Amino acid sequence: MNRQTYRFTCGKFNMLAISDGVFPVSREFFFANTPEEIIKQFPSMFGAPLNFLLIDTGSRLILVDTGFGTNSVPEAGKLIPNLKTQGIPSEDIDIVVITHGHMDHIGGVSENGVPCFPNAQYVIRKAEWEQWTKNPESDEYKKLIPLREKVCLIESDTELIPGIHLIHSPGHTVGNLSLTICSEGQVLMVASDILNDPLNLRHLDSHIAVEMSPEIGLETRKKFLQTAKDTSALLFVCHFPFPGLGQRM
Repeated sequence: MNRQTYRFTCGKFNMLAISDGVFPVSREFFFANTPEEIIKQFPSMFGAPLNFLLIDTGSRLILVDTGFGTNSVPEAGKLIPNLKTQGIPSEDIDIVVITHGHMDHIGGVSENGVPCFPNAQYVIRKAEWEQWTKNPESDEYKKLIPLREKVCLIESDTELIPGIHLIHSPGHTVGNLSLTICSEGQVLMVASDILNDPLNLRHLDSHIAVEMSPEIGLETRKKFLQTAKDTSALLFVCHFPFPGLGQRM
């Protein structure tokens, strides 16, 4: 493992965990509503990991979120270069799933008004798209609106392809998506920002400060983790230490 990419499998699907780098956060921002004794080992400022997932189905390449992009956070923006080190140019991506509209997840969808993955279809929940594209002055609008001719808006839980399910998981944002991937008896659940850090599991009320509805987010988190436990799922979490993998015991 080179700390930038990590290959693993879920049944017949080949997976690639990709680091986009880190982004500087304060302890109070990253661990809102969290007792001090749980997080006291973290410095007041630190770099939160940014892990994203590429799914190779054998016929399609599906990327889940795109990181910050190249022009906003100096410590981030490494996703596309790290894909290239694995022989995967941006033109080869067939589908980009956008779990939600925070900049650390959509900053790399477009640059200067042009989609970064020119041959991809972009999938996002309709309510999420509407939330972030209603303000033409926002950075989120400027990143997302170049996708308008390539976007697929979903309004219900969807099986993207056989074995890959997009699940509405609200709280962090209104249209936040998680993924459940099932193949040959194995299950991988992609949490996006439902979880923030492994320490979160000791205090489920903990959340990233920009969570839109902490109450709904807590219920989503409980449901997500119970499903993970019931199915013995492997978890993939954006902000866990690289490569972002863990398991609910």
